[in-house]
Amino acid sequence: MPKENEGRKPLTLAEVKALMFTKWTAHPEALNLDQKRLLTYLSKFTKASDPNKARGVVNELMKRFNLKEEHAIILVNIAPRTEEELKVYLYKDYPLLGSSEYKEMLNLLRKLEE
Repeated sequence: MPKENEGRKPLTLAEVKALMFTKWTAHPEALNLDQKRLLTYLSKFTKASDPNKARGVVNELMKRFNLKEEHAIILVNIAPRTEEELKVYLYKDYPLLGSSEYKEMLNLLRKLEE
């Protein structure tokens, strides 16, 4: 029996934005209301402009800090700026992370702004 999420991969908002803008902006008059709302949402709330850079940071967070992909994607999408903001998202699942790890993560997340 196939798994429910088999063949699916979680994406960052930057990756979704790149896919949707490429596909949908060619014929904006053909978009339904939900599609227009999604484009507006992505325009306003996507923190990373480069989808490849966003995916690279996700992979680096997973590799260096052993984060699950979903958690790394959340961090890239939200792009927290302080240790306290990071702790809100990670403390429950990763209680043993220390201040130095949080600082390293913040440095990685700052790469999204470059």
